[in-house]
Amino acid sequence: MQNKMKRIYIGVALLAGVLTTACNKDFLNTVPRDEAAEDQVFSDPGLTEAFVNDIYNGLSSGGFLETMLASATDETMFTHGYGMKNMVEATINPTDAEYVTNRSTMRWNELYTRIRACNKLFTKIDGVPFDDNNVRDRLKGETFFLRAYFYHQLVRGYGGVPLVDKVYALGETDYTIARGTFEECVNFIVKDCDSAFYYLQGKTGLSVKGRATDIAALALKSRILVYAASDLHDVPTAKSKSAVIAGFSNPELLGYTSGNRTERWQKAKAAAKAVIDMGGLSLQSPNPASAKEATANIQGMFLIDNSETIFSRYFLNDKDEPGGNIGLYNGPNGYHNWAGNTPTQQFVDDYEMADGTPFDWNNPAHKAHPYLNRDPRFYATILYDGAGWRKRPADVQAKDPFNQVQTGKYEVSAGGGKAAVVGLDTRQSPIENWNGSFTGYYFKKFIDTTVDAQFYNQQVPYPFLRYTEVVLNYIEACIELGEEQEARNWLNQIRRRAFMPEITASGPELRDRYRHEREIEMALEEQRFYDVRRWMIPQNTVGRPLRGINITATLKDGKTVPIYRYDTASYNYTYIPITLEAEKRLWLDKMYFMPLQRDEINRNNKLVQNPGY
Repeated sequence: MQNKMKRIYIGVALLAGVLTTACNKDFLNTVPRDEAAEDQVFSDPGLTEAFVNDIYNGLSSGGFLETMLASATDETMFTHGYGMKNMVEATINPTDAEYVTNRSTMRWNELYTRIRACNKLFTKIDGVPFDDNNVRDRLKGETFFLRAYFYHQLVRGYGGVPLVDKVYALGETDYTIARGTFEECVNFIVKDCDSAFYYLQGKTGLSVKGRATDIAALALKSRILVYAASDLHDVPTAKSKSAVIAGFSNPELLGYTSGNRTERWQKAKAAAKAVIDMGGLSLQSPNPASAKEATANIQGMFLIDNSETIFSRYFLNDKDEPGGNIGLYNGPNGYHNWAGNTPTQQFVDDYEMADGTPFDWNNPAHKAHPYLNRDPRFYATILYDGAGWRKRPADVQAKDPFNQVQTGKYEVSAGGGKAAVVGLDTRQSPIENWNGSFTGYYFKKFIDTTVDAQFYNQQVPYPFLRYTEVVLNYIEACIELGEEQEARNWLNQIRRRAFMPEITASGPELRDRYRHEREIEMALEEQRFYDVRRWMIPQNTVGRPLRGINITATLKDGKTVPIYRYDTASYNYTYIPITLEAEKRLWLDKMYFMPLQRDEINRNNKLVQNPGY
């Protein structure tokens, strides 16, 4: 029987041209229409490209999944369970880590399946009869990038992992393999990024939207080198901050046990600067004229490609993919959406005031009007009580003709007196209350308001890599190398884009301000989960108790309001932050790294389990 290369999905016309055969009475030899034999794939340039296209499917929908990684952090809470509760309560273990193994972007089996496909391509592509060797080089470069990306996902989640760079065949004497050290894994990923850059340089004109480029390869290299230089992966530093790591007998799997950390930061800085110096990228809308303009610019830049786009995943309306449903997954229940990943009060509170000072519930002015005069990025990212949103569905319009998010409890005029009503976007709502937010918030970033998410998908791209992240990587390396003025210069470019005051801090305060800026800038982009770990600051971030908000609005004397709308002239508002019991959030140091599943260890007795499991 011929070895089959499955899941090579290509256009109907191509399938018809390649797979249609003359009438064959021997139906047992019929070639299935959704797969092609290996010798066919690598003897036909079109099928070889289709094979690489399928490897891209390992990227899934990026961060646009129903259960977002943000809900394993202090950014959002996942409303519906699905294994996320075990993550935030630190109860996952080698036999029960449903979110990690089935729903996250760290899925071990899926990533190694795609890595095997990459390795297969490398063994075959030189024999494919391409008319243009530039196409061969481009496909090689894209595949090196994809293998680097898949390995970086594994390393971010698990530390050092087995480095497989060949295709195992039947009859091998040994299929087991030990985990590579963290340093070996970083070197492997960097080498693949360099190879990707080599093959992709100058090939941009041959590529199409959504494919890897030379700049994407350098941006990924920048990311992994910043991780490599961080506290968690410097073993002496990590041991001093975690007894669990200090007691682990194989620290080389988690980070560098020797070497010069300053040199690692210098490499991280150089990698980020290489992207910046290539040109062609810039901060989007760098000089807004007002805070309102900054909000509009920032909200808009996450809906379409722009000057920051490096590598994104795109979605089409005619394909029912999870990424196109991000509005449905996360929108308010009063719009018949699912309220999946909802911002926490901690995250909301982390947005500064417009003057650059911290928000503070102990400040009477802040407490009385918590959504007033905040960082413009707050209004581009968060949906809060009273925020304007898209037109309500037809069956809800009479209840809210003003199209405002309702997450509180209110008084309205009724029968000559007053009546209590609950917000349409709460868990007591008359509309799909089971889909209401526990926290009292929804998110706005990435959501296309022109699309009725109840019925239609949106086509907003997911940004795997964008220019601001590279700039932030550069800033972080500069801070750690003591180059503070250079760091402030670049950090304040990002602040100006957001119409926020410039930062003048130095020393530890500058590091803290930078980390805050990264949190706000990279919100909901699968960065926070890894950042708080590599900085080793989870106790004061993801380990905080889950918080939400209680909001009540009472009519002022003499005011008559038959249908509720947010109106400070008619209502007195009270805002009380609360601790939510839906999740008992807890940080344990084992959560610095994800557990290797027991089934994997049973299959491969050379694997060493991560500490704490």
